[in-house]
Amino acid sequence: QAKGAGSVLSFQTGSLSLSKHVVETTKYFNVTVSFGSVKSLISLPCFMSHASIPSSVREERGLTDDLVRISVGIEDVDDLIADLDYALRSGPA
Repeated sequence: QAKGAGSVLSFQTGSLSLSKHVVETTKYFNVTVSFGSVKSLISLPCFMSHASIPSSVREERGLTDDLVRISVGIEDVDDLIADLDYALRSGPA
């Protein structure tokens, strides 16, 4: 049974190009819209799970184009942090 905080979180990078880079560059996160896995997952909701919703409606609800959503799996936490850190730092400015 899980205890403590949940494992799904979202963050904005400030640019769509950086968000795409993060999703494409991470090695420990699988790109998918499902969050029911023991593996770490990553998605861009504006192009995946919420693509059919008009952008104006998404933005009103806080689903900006640069929003990245991750679901943390059972991989080593230090590996996941290093993976995200590298993807964020190596992307376009």
